[in-house]
Amino acid sequence: MAGATGVPVNPMQQASLAQQGALAGTAGAGTIAGTNLSPYTNPYESQVIGATQADIMRNAQMAANALDYQAGRAGAFGGSRHGVALGEFGKGVMQNLGSQTAAMRQQGYQNAQSMAQQDIQNRMLQAAQLGNLGQQSFGYGQQIQSGLAQQGQAQQALQQAMIDAAKAQYAGYQNAPVSSLGYVSAALGATPVPMSSTQQTTGGTQRQPGLFDYLTLGATAMSSDVRLKESIKKIGELANGIGIYTWKWTKEAIEAGKSSSMLKGVLAQEVRKVLPEAVIVDKDGYMKVNYTHPELKGAI
Repeated sequence: MAGATGVPVNPMQQASLAQQGALAGTAGAGTIAGTNLSPYTNPYESQVIGATQADIMRNAQMAANALDYQAGRAGAFGGSRHGVALGEFGKGVMQNLGSQTAAMRQQGYQNAQSMAQQDIQNRMLQAAQLGNLGQQSFGYGQQIQSGLAQQGQAQQALQQAMIDAAKAQYAGYQNAPVSSLGYVSAALGATPVPMSSTQQTTGGTQRQPGLFDYLTLGATAMSSDVRLKESIKKIGELANGIGIYTWKWTKEAIEAGKSSSMLKGVLAQEVRKVLPEAVIVDKDGYMKVNYTHPELKGAI
């Protein structure tokens, strides 16, 4: 997902920025009590008030001149009655001047307050809209992450299936030499020979087992070490007391290529106590059992 500039856009980052902008707009909006009203006042207010005051004073001067003229014609100019009249006239003028000025200033303040309040409401509305946009971006981000997670799980499952298939193929390759030796032995008419210290020949003489005997045992022996098995369950017993079990191969056995499709048989450690000649130890220290031994017949 990329923006107009081609730079990748993170929906979660967009949501965060939008929420921050919304909070900033809300905090910046403030209240009337803490708002400076100077930007909202009419810049010509003082000129209007000054002009109004000048008009009032000019009219007052004309009225005072008329009062003086009337007092002069009546022969009372400068007298007490004239002074009282001038005093009352001046009081009225000042009251009118103050009332007009106060009214204009009050109107200007109310107009500034109204505009400031409208500006605060506009900012709050913009902040709310920005917050909604942030929430939408957050929702889009969650949907994208959910899709990516599902895609990742599917890819992981596919890769695991390929790994399992490769392991199974490798195990087949690893057991191929053993199977081949078994075929060769059968073709030669050879049978596994017990691995005792000496063997009885046809003529009744004793002899040590030869190389072919060991090769035969190595070719027919199968992994049966108890350390490579789990979920072991005894299901029977041979005439010689050796138990017959079912099991599952451990993860280590599978990864080391020491497992097979055989899930039923004997335990090498148990067989070694009764028929040591039917057990060999491979180079990794794990035991194998020669299942072709006559006394293991029926074990699998």
